[in-house]
Amino acid sequence: MIEDIEIPEVLKEAVGNEKMEFFVKAKKDQPLRNIFSVFQFAFFWILVISLFFYAFVWELFYGECTSISIDGVLTEVCPDDLSPLKWLFAMYGFFLSPGIIVGLLGFLGLFKSGGYYIGTESRLICYSWGEVKSFPWEEFTNRIEVFGKKRRWQYHIQIKNWSLHYPKS
Repeated sequence: MIEDIEIPEVLKEAVGNEKMEFFVKAKKDQPLRNIFSVFQFAFFWILVISLFFYAFVWELFYGECTSISIDGVLTEVCPDDLSPLKWLFAMYGFFLSPGIIVGLLGFLGLFKSGGYYIGTESRLICYSWGEVKSFPWEEFTNRIEVFGKKRRWQYHIQIKNWSLHYPKS
C-alpha cells in the first residue's frame, strides 16, 4: 500500500533504486494499549504513595490536631502549623514525582506521531525520531500478528531476539 503521503528525503536516500513494495506512515508511535498501561502504572503509583502519606496525616485532613514522635520527642501538629512535617511533605513529593513523570510521559505519548515504514524486496526500512533503521527480511521469523478493526489495525512482526510493534493509521 502506497498512500498519498510525501516520503521524507532521508527515506528516499535509504531506499535508493530499490522498488518499494509498500509504504506506511504510522498514526501513533505506540499503540493505545501501551499508553494506557503507562497511565495505569502512574495512577497506581500515585494512589499507593498518596494512601501511605494519608495514613500519617489523616487527622489533619479533618481539621484535628495530632501527636507524632519526631526524633523521640512527642510533637503536636495542627492544620494551622504544619512546619514539623516539612520532612514528610518533602518525602511525599520525592516519592510522588516518578508517578507524575510517568503520567506526563504517557500523556505526551498520546500525541506523539508514528514513524515511516517502507518495505522493499530485500528489507524493511524504518524511519522514526530522525533515525533510519534497515532490517533484512531474512532476520524476521514467520510469526506475524495482525489485529484491529476495519480502519485501525496493528501488526506485530518479530526479529530473532526481539519484536517490533507497529501501529498502522
